[in-house]
Amino acid sequence: MNAFRLASQSTTRPSSHCYFDGYEDDNKSELNFEAGTISLSVTVSPVSSVSLTATFMSRRRVLAAISIGCTTAAINSRTKPATAIMTDETDNFADNYWSNNKIPASSPSTSTSSSTSTLLTPSDEIIVNIPKKTLQSKEGIGLELNEIEFRTNRRVYVKSVAPGSTAEKFGIKKDWIVVAINGETAERTNVQGVATMIYRSSTIDSSLEDTIELRFRNPVIFRNQLNNLSSSSPDTIVTTQVAPAGDTTQRNQVDGSVKSGRTTTDQDDQRLSVTQLVPPRICKKGATEDDLMEISYVGRVLETGAIFDGSTVLINGEGIPGRGNDISIFLVLGKQPFGQFPPGWDVGLTGICVGERRRLLVPPVLAYGAKGLPRRGIPPNATLQYDVTLVSLNGLATPQ
Repeated sequence: MNAFRLASQSTTRPSSHCYFDGYEDDNKSELNFEAGTISLSVTVSPVSSVSLTATFMSRRRVLAAISIGCTTAAINSRTKPATAIMTDETDNFADNYWSNNKIPASSPSTSTSSSTSTLLTPSDEIIVNIPKKTLQSKEGIGLELNEIEFRTNRRVYVKSVAPGSTAEKFGIKKDWIVVAINGETAERTNVQGVATMIYRSSTIDSSLEDTIELRFRNPVIFRNQLNNLSSSSPDTIVTTQVAPAGDTTQRNQVDGSVKSGRTTTDQDDQRLSVTQLVPPRICKKGATEDDLMEISYVGRVLETGAIFDGSTVLINGEGIPGRGNDISIFLVLGKQPFGQFPPGWDVGLTGICVGERRRLLVPPVLAYGAKGLPRRGIPPNATLQYDVTLVSLNGLATPQ
C-alpha cells in the first residue's frame, strides 16, 4: 500500500484550496491509496468534515477528488470570529512631529459616545423663516423642486429659483436639499409630499407662529468647511447627514409589500463627522479630486474602541501579511474602485494637507451596515473611527 498525507490550510475563515507538504499531520487531512480506490477524509474543524471514495483511474482523477473534497469542506466549515490582537504602532514606526502634541495620535475618541453619529448637529444646514402671509399670496414661493432616489433613500432638492420670487428674496439657492418643514422631516418624501407640507403649514396649520421654518442642507458649505479645516480651531467638528432616520425596508412599488428575501429594517440618522487632530505646519494646497494621496491610518470601532484595520498596526506583534511592512497606502481621491477603500474617505479627506491628521467618524451606512463584519470584530450598525494622516500629495512629502 502506498500512502501519503494531505494537509489543508486552516485560517480564521474557510479555505477553498489544499496543498501537499510532505509531512504527517493527523489533525488535518488524509489520503490513502489502497486496492485501486481513493479514500479521502478532510477535516477543517471539529464540527465540519467530508469523506470521499472514488475509483483509482489516473492522477487527474486523484486531483479532481482532492479538489472536490477540499472545496466541500471549505463550504461546510464554520466561519470563526477574529481572535487576533491588533495594536497601533503609529508612533513607533517614525519620529512623528505630533508625538509631543497634547492630542494623541490615534487614541479612541474620548469626547464622543456610541451615538456620536446621531447626536452631532449637522454644520451645513440653513434655516429660512418665511411669513405665512407671503406664502398665502398669489406670488407663492417660486421654487421648482426635483428628487433623486437610491434604494430606500430619497432627496428633494431645489432645481431652480424663479427670478424676483419669494425664494430668491429670502436667499434660497439652487441645489439646496430640503431637510424639514416646521421641524417635520422631509427627507423620506417626494416632490409632491414637500409641496403638500409647505401648503399645509401655510394654510391649515393652526400654530401661533406667523412664519414657516424651512430647513435646507447646502453641500457647498460642507465642502468649504472641509477645505478650511486646516486653518480652523482644533475643536472644530464638521458634520453632514448622509442618510435620514426611518424605515429602510426594500419594498415593492406596486403594493408596498416587503421584497422577497428581505426583512423589515430601519436606521438612525446617519451622519459623517470630521475633526482635525493635528494641524499641518504649512498648508497652501489641500487634497482635491484626482490627487494621488499617500496616507497612514488606523481604524477602530467607535462603540468598543477595538482596532480592526490600519496601515501602522501589528497583528499579534507581527506585520500584516502581504503588505511588505509598508506603513502607508496610496489612493486617488474620489476615484477609488468600489469596495477597495471606505467610501467615507472620499468625503472626509477633501482638503487635507500634508502632515495633517484627521479623525473621521463614519456611520454604518458608509461602513458595514446592519450586518457588520464579525470576523473583523465589527458588530452590526457600528460607527467606524478612522485616524488618517496625509504623508504625501502627488508624490511630494514636503508641506505645500
